Amino acid sequence: MNMKFIAIAVAAATVSIPASAATVYQDDNTVFNVGGRAEVRGNISDANKEFDDTGVETNDSTYKDKSRVRLTVDGKQTYNSDITFVGKYEFELTEKTDGGSDDVAMNTRHLYAGAETSFGDIFYGHQVNAVTYLTDWTDVAETFSGYTNEYNVATADRAKNMLRYATTTSYGLTFQVDGNFNSDQQSDGYGAIVAYELPIGLELGAGYAASDQTFDQTITTLDSSGDPITTPTYETDSSDTYLLAAKYANDGIWLAAMYQGGDISFDGTKDSDFSAVDLYAGYSFGDNTVNMTYNYYSADDIGALDIDFIGIEYARYMGSVALFGSYKFNLLDEGEGGEGDNDEDELQLGLRYGF
Repeated sequence: MNMKFIAIAVAAATVSIPASAATVYQDDNTVFNVGGRAEVRGNISDANKEFDDTGVETNDSTYKDKSRVRLTVDGKQTYNSDITFVGKYEFELTEKTDGGSDDVAMNTRHLYAGAETSFGDIFYGHQVNAVTYLTDWTDVAETFSGYTNEYNVATADRAKNMLRYATTTSYGLTFQVDGNFNSDQQSDGYGAIVAYELPIGLELGAGYAASDQTFDQTITTLDSSGDPITTPTYETDSSDTYLLAAKYANDGIWLAAMYQGGDISFDGTKDSDFSAVDLYAGYSFGDNTVNMTYNYYSADDIGALDIDFIGIEYARYMGSVALFGSYKFNLLDEGEGGEGDNDEDELQLGLRYGF
């Protein structure tokens, strides 16, 4: 393969921004693609107001820009009839809210390589978790879905330093298992799922994930003069989650439900029982999609993790362009939540161009 040609082709594809993902190189054994999105989004909510540590309001604006750009490069090389090597890199750019000399924040979403084989696929790197196969069933809305699985590194949408195996049989059985090593929050964890799809469009699944995560904490003591001394400390706590999920997709209808339960450790609180529910109902007709979502999360001893809202959304898809409006009806009382959700209603509008 001509590496100089690929470098030129990637640069050309990035600058020209074609209307759809572009295959910039292809021969009998190799395919190399470039794609991405430019997405402008605006959020209106009282949650966007800013306050200092004493509670004094420093910014009374209810508007916040949430625009982003993503670029993806991926490739496949066929080794023989049983093995195909693959690799993918995707990053996201957003504008920093605090500005400064460099107002762009960069986030790696995928960085992995591996092989697709006749005995299943195996990948290593920054990628989706095994349980993401199930959580994606309800995380379908443009905006207000998929909030309930992010507190545990092993159940989040993606994790670093992960080895994952996945296989799907010809009769509808899917199995995935993963292990992540020194990932976010110095996490070590693992997860596994099994799912079965019926011919009528119904798929059922179950999964389990666990991780040890390290949290930054502080210990305050007094010196000989009675003045406080704050000392940073780090503590590793465990979390585990089991998941049950179901999905039905047929004739423009998409219905999905997921239940999670287990123990969560967070910021010094250990082994708090939690339960979570994630529901999605959507209908697509022509270029249009309407949907309603419900997200709920409650940990017995950690109120900051509470999530409770209903989302409604309309989206129109016009080729490579998506136009959408989403509204979140907050169901939390004032002062509840704070980590994964806020206690305010939200309106979000967006326009996305995919390339």
